[in-house]
Amino acid sequence: MAELESRYRADINFRWVNDAHILALGRVPAGSRVLDLGTGDGSMARTLTQMGCEVWAVEMDPESAEKARKWCREVVVADLNGLDLAKQFRTQKFDVVLMLDVLEHVVDPGSVLSRVATVLDQRGWGIVSIPNVAHASVRLDLLEGRFTYRDTGLLDRTHLRFFDRPGLETLIHEAGYETFDQVAVIKELGTTEIPMDHPDPDLVARLADDPDAWVFQFVWSLAPTGSSVLTDPPLLPLAETQAMALELLASVRALEEGVAFLRQQLGQATTVDLPHELEVIRLASEDRRRQLRDLLVAIEEDSERWKFSGGRSR
Repeated sequence: MAELESRYRADINFRWVNDAHILALGRVPAGSRVLDLGTGDGSMARTLTQMGCEVWAVEMDPESAEKARKWCREVVVADLNGLDLAKQFRTQKFDVVLMLDVLEHVVDPGSVLSRVATVLDQRGWGIVSIPNVAHASVRLDLLEGRFTYRDTGLLDRTHLRFFDRPGLETLIHEAGYETFDQVAVIKELGTTEIPMDHPDPDLVARLADDPDAWVFQFVWSLAPTGSSVLTDPPLLPLAETQAMALELLASVRALEEGVAFLRQQLGQATTVDLPHELEVIRLASEDRRRQLRDLLVAIEEDSERWKFSGGRSR
């Protein structure tokens, strides 16, 4: 039961910037009309309501839907696989449609995306979060001959579809959309639901050359092809600072990998002054960590103002 409850609940803390729900919230202007597909127990709807948004929602689990009602204008208990959004919401149009960890659970995600376009406002957009099946932990597990479904995460047993970056790009393009903002949740080996026991260091080093190897979830904002949002994106200051934090996080990871590599080389003959190089990189890593901590504090403070500040350019 605890696992089921966690599937329908999101912990909302703006300092956890490396989180799909938080990244999505930073891309919703205060006061928006929001449709939350797969709302769960209304965790996101609650924060959105605190931001002055009006929230409509779709949820297939009746118990979770009942919990979400207190935060929503309307909750539709339905399966997205067959729901006609235009018919269900009639003339209602939305500024933002959230599809967070949803599309991988439906039979035909392209069809769902196409139906979302019918309920978007003229300058509305969608936000999707999608697990990356090409994460390094999945790649390394496959090399060991394993592809094991689990209760949550990248190989959640309820996933019907799996996506890497090219697959997601194709899905979005064929459904008639383009992206105008792309960020990602980053997770290291050993921090996903897939255990890593002494992976081959040479393989890990090769994977390090591919930034997508560390992407746990893609979090992309998209609008129908031809929308003015694509040429005149909305002003979203919180999203910009969140993206900066993710860049710093990736920078820290790269620097720490450099430290680990040089530590391995310390006992080998070389013309490079390794102890000096190690100290330079270590200090740079500590400096990035300080910047990241300061930025996360700023994001938490900004989020309180953001809840009431608007942020949409018209």
